[in-house]
Amino acid sequence: MISRISLLKCREGVSEEAFREAMMGNVREVVASMPGLRKCEINFVTDRQQRSHLGRGAIDIDGFIEMFFDSYGDMQEAYRQSGDAVLAALEPIVETPLSTLVVVKKKDTLVPAYLDGKAIKRVSFCDRKEGVDAMTFHDEWWYTHSVLVKLMSGYCGYNQNLVVDRLVAEKPVHYADLPVEGMVEFWFEDMDAFNECYSTVGFKLRASVHAAEFIGTVTTYFVEAVSVELAK
Repeated sequence: MISRISLLKCREGVSEEAFREAMMGNVREVVASMPGLRKCEINFVTDRQQRSHLGRGAIDIDGFIEMFFDSYGDMQEAYRQSGDAVLAALEPIVETPLSTLVVVKKKDTLVPAYLDGKAIKRVSFCDRKEGVDAMTFHDEWWYTHSVLVKLMSGYCGYNQNLVVDRLVAEKPVHYADLPVEGMVEFWFEDMDAFNECYSTVGFKLRASVHAAEFIGTVTTYFVEAVSVELAK
């Protein structure tokens, strides 16, 4: 499954309340009717404090829309038909040009059903360490790091999102123009569980050490994810 993540930064003068109202109103209504869309979530940033042993990167957002499609072709067709309407709905409230990540998602650990909609969600945008190429990042993160994360406790859900395309103003751009190679999604039952996770030996002596070998910076956010009910 292909996931399209549009990064959103409020226009100057647009309040958090006005941003949320527009996203949950006109934007959600337009997105819900997109052809071929399988699932969609609107994510609002609730905490932007940097919680990583690595430095903070260039991503600066107030939220993002994540859309799920069966294939890259389905995504392209959806935006050919409805992309202008989505951009028109976003234009009054977010900075342009719009930056978008197209990713392949790997669901390593599924959030238990009883915590669905209740768990705390944290996302991290990762770039490559200087001297590390895309293939090395892919191999180290997709395989080795995935195993090392399983040595950590406290989290109740974990996804890896590998970037396969980057768009600015709907045009493909080079990595240097949108330096994100992967996005992490972690879910925790509460903040005590979060603190437990990052105090484990599995993180301090395994996962964090390995991450520093191939990741340059990590930009972290806690977000509130709101599901969009799709039009029938």
